[in-house]
Amino acid sequence: MMITDLIDQQDFLARLRAWGISPPAKLADCEPLLKDQLKGPEGALWQERLETLLAQRALLHPEVLALVESSLKNP
Repeated sequence: MMITDLIDQQDFLARLRAWGISPPAKLADCEPLLKDQLKGPEGALWQERLETLLAQRALLHPEVLALVESSLKNP
């Protein structure tokens, strides 16, 4: 697998926009946003979305993987 095959920070931010939210400019600032989404009325949907990404663990850039794991651990 080439590094270009990874879901990187920009891919992840684009995915958040596709899911209907405006992400911050930096990946590091996404954790509070994801935690709010997990606690909100669509929490189950966001849990499913993040778990689906986590299932693609081998394709996630290490920083994206860390963010998703952290968000799911402590919603």
